[in-house]
Amino acid sequence: MEYDLLFTLIDKDHWKNYTETGFYSPPELTELGYIQCFEGKYAETIANLHYNEFDNLLLLIIDPLRIHEPIKKEKSDDVEFLNVQGKFSIDAIIDRIPVKKSKKGDFNIRIKHFD
Repeated sequence: MEYDLLFTLIDKDHWKNYTETGFYSPPELTELGYIQCFEGKYAETIANLHYNEFDNLLLLIIDPLRIHEPIKKEKSDDVEFLNVQGKFSIDAIIDRIPVKKSKKGDFNIRIKHFD
C-alpha cells in the first residue's frame, strides 16, 4: 500500500503529552490495538462524525515512510481508515494544523491533493 500522507485528529490539549515522550501513542492504541488514521479526503467527515464533542482539534499530518509499523486498511461507514499497528516517533508527524468548529458548530476541513 502506498499513501502520500496519513492524517489523524487529536484534542489540541493532548499534543504536549506526545512531545514529552517523543512517541505518538494515543489511548486508542491500548483500547483498539491500533492508531486510526485516514486519507485527507475523509478529514471533514471523520471530524464531524467522531470528534463533534471537541472544539479545538489538531489535524496531524503524518509521513507514512517514517512509520516502522504495519498499516492496515479498514472500511467503516463508507470511510477507509488506515490503521497503524503500533506507536511511532513524533518525527513522523510533519505538520499540525489547528482545526476549530465553524459558527454553525461543525468542522470544515478541505485538503487539496496536488500530484
